[in-house]
Amino acid sequence: MGVEQAYLDLLNSNFDLHKQLVQEETNNISNKEKIHKLTKEIEACERYISYLEKNLVSHEDEIDQLKAECQSTLVELGKYRDHLELKEEALVA
Repeated sequence: MGVEQAYLDLLNSNFDLHKQLVQEETNNISNKEKIHKLTKEIEACERYISYLEKNLVSHEDEIDQLKAECQSTLVELGKYRDHLELKEEALVA
């Protein structure tokens, strides 16, 4: 094999490596775009999760308040029932 053939082989190898490098760079750019898009999606999901958490806490607070009101109403109902029974006993006697 002559010097010219070795030089041509070297040029071909260099050309092939350059093509591979360009392809890798193209892939890297594409992957960076995908990563950026996915990062934005994750951020949007995190904001939505935060919104849902706040909403959940608000509903839990409302549920606790309604439970307390219900308990208070039951206690008051018991007092009225006792009072009514006393009145009925007084009327019968």
